[in-house]
Amino acid sequence: MKTLACLAYMAISSFFLPTLFTESMTLNEALDKGYVTLEVTGEGGYSGDCLKVKLENTYKRNIEVTIPAGQIFEPGDPDLQDIMVAKEEVLLVEKDKSRIARLFGFCVEAGDGSPGEGSPFGLGRMATGNLLKFALYLSIQKQYKNDFAQYAVWAVSDEERLEGIGDPALAKEVAKLLGKPEPQYHVQYQQPDQSRLLPGTPVSAQREGLSMNGLFYYTLESERPVNFELYNEADEMIHAFFQNRKQLRGYHKFRFEFEISNLPRGKYSARMISGGSVIEELSVEF
Repeated sequence: MKTLACLAYMAISSFFLPTLFTESMTLNEALDKGYVTLEVTGEGGYSGDCLKVKLENTYKRNIEVTIPAGQIFEPGDPDLQDIMVAKEEVLLVEKDKSRIARLFGFCVEAGDGSPGEGSPFGLGRMATGNLLKFALYLSIQKQYKNDFAQYAVWAVSDEERLEGIGDPALAKEVAKLLGKPEPQYHVQYQQPDQSRLLPGTPVSAQREGLSMNGLFYYTLESERPVNFELYNEADEMIHAFFQNRKQLRGYHKFRFEFEISNLPRGKYSARMISGGSVIEELSVEF
């Protein structure tokens, strides 16, 4: 029995020893105490697994280092983009050893240049206010994997238009966070290929609107022909998608989509017209 008890004690001890001799702290705390050294470089691009961190343990024990969502890393070149962590990482760095990991993040400076592979970064500020709230939302809800998460981050960090967020649920979340109305249409942008984006090139200059889509809801009191047309800021019709299309009396839900790649950027008005009167109108911008 003593032997079994001894073996059980040894098993329990071996299970808890790593925990007993491991200290947990945030990256900021570990750096402030001088327990780790940090080296951060870009992986090329401005979103996704775009940062590589190397932590070296200089302390007498193993350290569990937390890099929280909302932590911002700043490039050595001020003309390049800051990157915000959108997925919390907890890294175990053993005594006298180093640990290399990749951080999942998003650009929070759309007007600056894209970092290149090997671009040096340093530990920056923590996000605050709505940006921090959104970073935590992305991490906890695993929405950092969402294809439109970068556009959603820019809507918070750079006041970009919510219409660039193609996921209605994500757009609704951002609108709620910012206290703005939910977007009534969506602009589909061409995503620049990060692997081919020249370092230092502003991402905002590379975004080209491809198409836009939205919904019209309207009621007709009688059967009548309708037109669907696009007007510019000078109130000139620049395109008729269809004209004199007969529609029945009653309630209608009309989903539209059209290309905008051949149109200059600016403000427009999409109108449903019948008999010279506007039935429904939507102001759009791309």
